[in-house]
Amino acid sequence: MAFSKGKRIEDETSKRIIDLAVNIGCKEGPDALTVTRICKELNCDRRVIYNRFRDLDEINMLVANRCNEELIAKAKEAVKEGESYFDNFKALMKEALTYIYERNAFFQYYTALYKVTEEGVRNEILQYLTELIENGKKDGDVSSETDCREAAESMWVLITGISGMLATNVNYKYQDGLKAMMYGVNAISAYMKP
Repeated sequence: MAFSKGKRIEDETSKRIIDLAVNIGCKEGPDALTVTRICKELNCDRRVIYNRFRDLDEINMLVANRCNEELIAKAKEAVKEGESYFDNFKALMKEALTYIYERNAFFQYYTALYKVTEEGVRNEILQYLTELIENGKKDGDVSSETDCREAAESMWVLITGISGMLATNVNYKYQDGLKAMMYGVNAISAYMKP
């Protein structure tokens, strides 16, 4: 993703940088992910990094994008053909929390990262949930009164909040977190039903 005449282009070095960043960030945490570390591991100069990326924040957001894509793909596996919209929605949310929990606290950190834009909070999970709710609305499974973005943000706050609690508190058990999240998911789902 090198810059050429002001436009970002893909290249093998950019891919290697992000692959390495994902490996370091998800295994050792965001504090271990530094430009110095990337340069050392790739045996390159800092200019190689800064010619491709604005800063470390951009690299961290790209790591978050990769983690969120992985999480969404895993959560989609819980969706079953022929099940009701809300049964699939609940299964997807449960699978997402389970996968975050099974990975580690660093993976959880990256799934909760977001950008604030003029349109509001941007995060792949949040965008996916918004689209899922919008599709349910179009198909008549979700009430036309439902604010898709608000409902998605509520679900996103539930999953990131509970997964954060699970990641940082050894006394907070997975089953307790899952029960609390599903209570919230059921309440929001009841609100969304036509």
